[in-house]
Amino acid sequence: MAVAAGSVVLALISYLELVKAKRILKDVSRAIAGKDVPIIKVLDVLKDMKRDLEGKYEEAIHSRENMRIILQNISDGIIILDRSGRILMDNSAARELFGIKEEKSDGKKLVELVDNYELLSFADKNLKSFKSDSTEISIIYPKKRFVKCDAIPVILSKKEEVLIILIKDITKERELDSARREFISNVSHELKTPLTSIHGYAETLLDDDFSDLETAKHFLNIIEAESARMGRLINDLLDLQKIEEGKAVFNFEEVEIDEVIKYVSRIVKPMAESLGVDVKISCDSGVVVNGDFDRLVQAILNLTDNAIKYTSQKEKGEKHVELLCDVSEKECTLSIKDTGPGIPANSIPRLFDRFYRVDKARSRKVGGTGLGLSIVRMIIEKHKGRIEVSSEEGVGSEFKIFLPILTKG
Repeated sequence: MAVAAGSVVLALISYLELVKAKRILKDVSRAIAGKDVPIIKVLDVLKDMKRDLEGKYEEAIHSRENMRIILQNISDGIIILDRSGRILMDNSAARELFGIKEEKSDGKKLVELVDNYELLSFADKNLKSFKSDSTEISIIYPKKRFVKCDAIPVILSKKEEVLIILIKDITKERELDSARREFISNVSHELKTPLTSIHGYAETLLDDDFSDLETAKHFLNIIEAESARMGRLINDLLDLQKIEEGKAVFNFEEVEIDEVIKYVSRIVKPMAESLGVDVKISCDSGVVVNGDFDRLVQAILNLTDNAIKYTSQKEKGEKHVELLCDVSEKECTLSIKDTGPGIPANSIPRLFDRFYRVDKARSRKVGGTGLGLSIVRMIIEKHKGRIEVSSEEGVGSEFKIFLPILTKG
């Protein structure tokens, strides 16, 4: 296309220069015929014309190169075809999307370089109809992608017809749409379950004569538990939304990590004792980070609470949870390590996804909403930190939080 696009520019310049050259030559011919101009003058005129034409030609080449550079730097893909389906031009974005590896594609047919059936069919259809059109296609190789293609027929000078195909990568939009649909489905399911329980037991109580107070009390306890669960879910959803939208308030100040650890240990101690889980903490004093005390407590408490609850579900073996802090030159590492049932290796990559549960039945049993780990990760990222997970089934899991420390200067 660099050649084709440039040819349009050159054609126009050549035409204008030809008109000018003819006019000059006509004057020169007249001068020679009338013998009123010396031959040296004629040569000077021809030299001037030659220099002028060379300058115009260099300008055209420069303009063509600039056009090529601009097109190559456009983020959307561009493929321009003649009516026979030969490539007049493509840019780097289109080549990358469709895995075109040949250095020079000009003059080759699209079918020789691209094996995507949907694109070839779209191009063939619109080369025949020569009308504007649009479609979405999927790309499998070299990388999974979704793209939107627009066909634009263009008639150049001298009635030359070309088809421009604009290609926009819409993979992120499609992934967001999919995530949104999955999120709505999950929320609906999570809310429906407790609501069904509440409605069912409330309906039973309405028809009951309350002669069996123990049974009535049992039903009321279930209603209370399911209501609390639904409340936790709604609170987590609101919290997640606020953090994502940047509306959650983070009060950053100097925070001593050992104070956060001690605060969390005081909260979880009664629960750990009642569940028969031994909790050990170890953290040096004086380790300071720039953080929000309450949010750090929320994140570490969530991980520690999970570790204790899941470890308590283990039928055999020791039941320990360790909350440790290690310090290096630039960061501190908070480790929450347990001897629980562990996490399957194939579940770890999705562990921080919303509503993802390794074991749904077990998660509901300990009161999880499926949003806690997503919130934890967001809190840690807000503190310019990161979180990692390692686990072995039947042995236990370890969550590590890395936070930058404040150095005394």
